[in-house]
Amino acid sequence: MSEFRAESLTSWHAEWRGLRVAVLGLGASGFSSADTLLELGAVVTVFSEIHTDEREQLLGVIGGDLVVTTPGIEHAPEYRERLAALDPELVVVSPGFAADNPLVVWARERGVPVWGDIELAWRVRDKVAPAEWIVVAGGAEATAAARLAETILLAGGVKTIWCGLGGISVLDAIRAPEGWDVVVVAASDAQLHYTTSISALAAACIESRPSDPAGWMSEDLSRTALARVFDEARSACIYNKGDLETQTMVEQAEVVEGCRAIGVGLGIPGPSDFGVVEGILCDRAFLDERRSSAIELAEVGDLEPAGLMSREGVLLVLTASAMARAYGVAASAVGVALAALGASQEE
Repeated sequence: MSEFRAESLTSWHAEWRGLRVAVLGLGASGFSSADTLLELGAVVTVFSEIHTDEREQLLGVIGGDLVVTTPGIEHAPEYRERLAALDPELVVVSPGFAADNPLVVWARERGVPVWGDIELAWRVRDKVAPAEWIVVAGGAEATAAARLAETILLAGGVKTIWCGLGGISVLDAIRAPEGWDVVVVAASDAQLHYTTSISALAAACIESRPSDPAGWMSEDLSRTALARVFDEARSACIYNKGDLETQTMVEQAEVVEGCRAIGVGLGIPGPSDFGVVEGILCDRAFLDERRSSAIELAEVGDLEPAGLMSREGVLLVLTASAMARAYGVAASAVGVALAALGASQEE
């Protein structure tokens, strides 16, 4: 019964009131999850071992309950009993909680839906007006790619914000009263592990190498989680041509019909790719004559003032450009964004 109710909650305007929810963790993502759910009218209890006094006090002010947990597997039965007594209809997990955490296992065994903060944000993204989502994962550069994509989108006149890994929480972003045209989400493999229904306009994976900042994922589990970034993508799946595993992820992904695979690399781009030709960063994906021509994005030399004059920097600019171009931003926005970054470096 609880699973049916939770799975029907796909809008901010759905019937969340009275839903019994356990939130695991009171870090940034855990607090934003609890805050959002309480605003929606849910009954929220947070289980947390490590948190700040400020967040604990704020949780009480906004109406949430807190169970302070103690480290050690020997305490697991006690907290499972506390969780069972709550009879939660939904469990929202912070990325620091491993898949084999006793509380997560308890929920899975009883058929209680387990979501992460990104999954929750996707379901309630229509509080103001539903923005398009662009999601990027795959290593420490995912955050840099999200920030650069935001800069290019802004240069193209798009109302946008980057969020997620390294930035403000996704839930805080989608609840902003001004609303957005595009939300660019930097996601960790640990966060993606707890997603089930996201369908981004465009998705990118920069590298397949495990980069779990929460420190609990095996290499295989990390790669499986990273591959979820492409699930149900609607327009573009952007992969790294220098990391064949990311291409395999795209090939095996279940995407919306019409979604295209876009390769990003440092060599001459093929049709539907982004690459470099004689010192020119090129787009051969988002143009009608992509089999016979390309669009110039910038010269390699334009990257130096922005601090991006390296192999990694070129790949980063190409990836962020592909993300922004998937939304329809003009190619000229890339040069404008790089110039703005260069100017900011000089200040």
